Amino acid sequence: MAFSVCRLLGGFEYNGTSSTVVSGDAFSVTGYGGGAYANTSAGNAPTDVEVLKRQAESVFKNYTRAGTIKETKMGATTKTLVSGNIQIDNKTNQTISIQKLLKATPDLDGIEKEKPSILVYHTHTTEGYEMLDLGWYAKEYNSRTQDANKNMVRVGNELVKTLEEAGYNVIHDTTIYDSSYNGAYARSRVSVEKYLQQYPSINITLDVHRDAIHYDDKTRCKPTVRINGKKAAQVMIISGCEGDGVEDFPEWYENLTFATHLQAVTQTKYPDLMRPVYFCHRKYNMDVTNCSLLLEFGTDANTLEEAVYSAQLVGESLAELLRNENK
Repeated sequence: MAFSVCRLLGGFEYNGTSSTVVSGDAFSVTGYGGGAYANTSAGNAPTDVEVLKRQAESVFKNYTRAGTIKETKMGATTKTLVSGNIQIDNKTNQTISIQKLLKATPDLDGIEKEKPSILVYHTHTTEGYEMLDLGWYAKEYNSRTQDANKNMVRVGNELVKTLEEAGYNVIHDTTIYDSSYNGAYARSRVSVEKYLQQYPSINITLDVHRDAIHYDDKTRCKPTVRINGKKAAQVMIISGCEGDGVEDFPEWYENLTFATHLQAVTQTKYPDLMRPVYFCHRKYNMDVTNCSLLLEFGTDANTLEEAVYSAQLVGESLAELLRNENK
């Protein structure tokens, strides 16, 4: 396999070859590439998502197949740092150790359930998903939408709901920042800084996105794993650092510590839910607190149902991490 891949990741476009992204045990194909429809909910999808699925079933009958969706389970490549169930793709010139990161303590001492402590927002708010698990995508369908019932806001709602059920005070910013794609991070940063000024108790910010991995043979990658018998979109944490032109990010190691601990808890609770942490020379507003991350819930080839389910699982894992760190 020597086709190229165009990958949209956290706001920048990455072009490479299959050897850098699809190599060795990085992918295992499991899905419905032949075009069969898979009802992954088994009646357990949230009611609103189930309604959207039923609506999509009637609409998609008249749509034209444009390409294949390849369901895969993404994991380590030969270049990935691995320690137990934790994996980090180090794309930087920084030398890091998973063992040292696990021994470090994430900066979570200030968490108080009575005050806002977590901010969830979406720099690329209009990113969206497939509605049905068909194994193909339609020429007429564009997953990007300003409909908060279908885009990243819906995924954020599930994450917020799960954290609030665990007793944490969460602010969810649902503003659309990517009506114009360029400048979205600058616009979301203005709002994040206002929230931090208004609520100094916030020490976790989570910018919730989805990824996109497209191949030039018109195949789209759908990173998926089964958790408790149900399909979940695999999740990738992005953590940045200084270097290669990125400046004014002196406390990046604290963010990576938080990312590694969240990865560890989630992988223990829900094996293979997490893709390797993507550690890169990027800032993406992750310098605003010592516990600020960008989270990618699946890709545009995953279904909304799968992404919402993953948000619940990550929320449960983050709640457990916070309980462990604030005993």
